[in-house]
Amino acid sequence: MKACKLILVSVMPLFFLSGCLGKAELEQQAYVVALGLDKTEDKLVKVTFQIANPQVGSSSKVAAPNEPPSDIVTFTAPDILSAKELANSVVPRKLNFGHLRTIIIGEELAKAKWIHHILASSIVDPEMRRETNIVVSKEKASEFIKKNKPKMETRPHKYYAFMQQRWRDTGYVPYANLNRYFQRLSGELFLAIYATTEKNENVRKNEDDYKAGQVPQQSGDPVQMIGSAVFKDGRMIGTLTGEETRISLFLRRKALGHTFIESFPDPINDKYRITVRMTKPGHTKVKVNTKKSPPEINVSMPIRIQVFSNPSLTNYSTNIENQKRLKQSIKARMEKQTMKLIKRTQDEFKSEPFLWYLEARRKFWTMPEYENYDWEKKYTDAKVEVNYDVMIESFGETLKPAAIKKQDKD
Repeated sequence: MKACKLILVSVMPLFFLSGCLGKAELEQQAYVVALGLDKTEDKLVKVTFQIANPQVGSSSKVAAPNEPPSDIVTFTAPDILSAKELANSVVPRKLNFGHLRTIIIGEELAKAKWIHHILASSIVDPEMRRETNIVVSKEKASEFIKKNKPKMETRPHKYYAFMQQRWRDTGYVPYANLNRYFQRLSGELFLAIYATTEKNENVRKNEDDYKAGQVPQQSGDPVQMIGSAVFKDGRMIGTLTGEETRISLFLRRKALGHTFIESFPDPINDKYRITVRMTKPGHTKVKVNTKKSPPEINVSMPIRIQVFSNPSLTNYSTNIENQKRLKQSIKARMEKQTMKLIKRTQDEFKSEPFLWYLEARRKFWTMPEYENYDWEKKYTDAKVEVNYDVMIESFGETLKPAAIKKQDKD
């Protein structure tokens, strides 16, 4: 009897571990790597699927040398899931969102009030991951996907994967995904990636003071991704430049990007600009005093500077006075640009993307108390002070810049 019980206990788990009912053959799957959303009439949505061709970029490419790297199809439907089902009437393989990492939303749809309904209803599908990146295109998303033909990446999913790493390195665009979008629906500002294939070049001295499409570019990939689309209450209300996006990330207590390269006007010779690498060695200190009316916000950021390029050849490495002028110039400019952005968020957006609401929320014992305080309204009148603790660490490998010696006349 004991032997029968032991055999029964040993066999029972096999009925739960074996799962063949939900099997899916890889050969029968069509993996969507990018999803485009555009506005149509009657609150329908135009959904564009970019489906990867598994034979391109693999060892089986020899069997299909002339095939495109992906197939792009567009359907109009009430939502994403119904469009996915409708697509299976055309696409021979079953559409799968398991490799989907990027959603492109046309700017016209992003500004519509019902864009949130489209995104919120999509996560019912278990294949739709909250880590999916959100990109807002200036033109229609369908046009953006069709024109985005990177020269160095054959497979489209690799392009977006590599670009995600570049976003973290440069800080020109925020790290934006569905999870962060759903976290900031109660008046806080959510920053999405801003991109376009339409060019409106405008050369500026400050290399990060651009929005997508304004960067002076010759040849290369058609897509520009710089700046951010500002969302409030689930829909887009404006845009930020690459510089404003960087400042927004710096003002957050914890930021994913801690090292940026930027140029500043030379305080000794304003005809030139000095390129430096800025690092943030610690967290931004944010103190919010909610007991005062209006509330007071004090922000302090440690910034370390490494001078990379000095076109004016001014002696900063050994001249202490020049070093002080450079330090004060960088500090003053950063604080000025930061206060300009904060003022804009107070007057134009009526909210903040710096996650300061998290610091304000800690001042209250319960969520109802915090909600009754109405941080969104209080922020517009808040008194903000920003201090950059700037320290120059190095001036390059040489002690003194090389200069042209004057030659005697013959």
